[in-house]
Amino acid sequence: MDDGMAGSGLGFGPMTAARMGRLLLGAMLGGVGGAVFAALHLPLPWLIGSLLAVAGARLAGLPAEAARPARNTGFIVVGSALGLYFTPATAAVLLANLPLLVAAALVTIGIGGGLALILARTGQVDPATAWFASIPGGAADMAMLSEAYGGAGAPVALAQLLRVVSVVVLVPNVMALTGLHGDHPQIAASLPFSLPGFAALLALGLAAALLLLRCGMRAGWMLGPLAASAALTASGHVLSGVPLWLTAIAQVALGASLGAGFSRSMLARCRRFVPAALLHVWLLIGGCALAGLGLALLAGKPLGALLLGTAPGGIAEMSLTAKTLGLEVPLVVTMQVTRIALVAALTPPVFRLLHRRHLADAAPAAGD
Repeated sequence: MDDGMAGSGLGFGPMTAARMGRLLLGAMLGGVGGAVFAALHLPLPWLIGSLLAVAGARLAGLPAEAARPARNTGFIVVGSALGLYFTPATAAVLLANLPLLVAAALVTIGIGGGLALILARTGQVDPATAWFASIPGGAADMAMLSEAYGGAGAPVALAQLLRVVSVVVLVPNVMALTGLHGDHPQIAASLPFSLPGFAALLALGLAAALLLLRCGMRAGWMLGPLAASAALTASGHVLSGVPLWLTAIAQVALGASLGAGFSRSMLARCRRFVPAALLHVWLLIGGCALAGLGLALLAGKPLGALLLGTAPGGIAEMSLTAKTLGLEVPLVVTMQVTRIALVAALTPPVFRLLHRRHLADAAPAAGD
């Protein structure tokens, strides 16, 4: 997921007995799905298994839901764990690779922008809907921007959700089957666990998340804890490791949240758009994979890390995949973060530049 959900707190609110039942059903199905995938030794089992179990239940008509507080807490745990990979030596290497990070992000955005033309024709949607559905970004953010520029919101949200889910399910499994893995240890789980240190790490992550959210950064739940943990680690201070069982629980929460985004009503509203969106997702994944291959050859970097860094998935999912496969987590994380930042900065102005005529035609209609 691209962390496009905002909020001023963890998300606690009034709770009815019926909603509690739906949340418990979603959590139970997510846990069972993750456990089954883990027993089968599949890649990224707790996240993918939870995602598919909850999505399947909702499409089957079961009232499974995911709790926003659980999702936000999952982001804090995962972000804190990933930040532990940013050692002083790693931080220096990443600064030296800044041109690669920017180039990879721009190429990924460019591929999405180019495919918007195909999506507009195959999906029979207007330029704004096609553009914001095609650029890899947060589902809520892109849907909101599409409506602001005269497009539709529901098709954009569906296309973005299909993109993330497809990448999360396909990329880890394809990479595992083709042997694209490394030998980097899972640092967060290998470090000694300290309950006071871990509590302090989570508190710092929560504070950083709330600060970024207050500043308008919708990816704050993930980026805040990651930045706080990375800054501490890069300065030579490690408060605590993060045990594998805890990251597994966090992944179940994140997977359930993605799965809960599906519904029969959404698919019914956008049923004519679904085939075009799926074609677009496949083309986007293929194009980004070719870009990752090209950048790996040009920069002399590991292919697996570059494929994950350019993959149009969410930062949490791609970074967790890198951790699971023993790849360079800091490189993948920073490539994904750079893309998120450039998507937020460039997507609206580039659309305005490319579609001035569409916006001029839409303005009188909006005033009627």
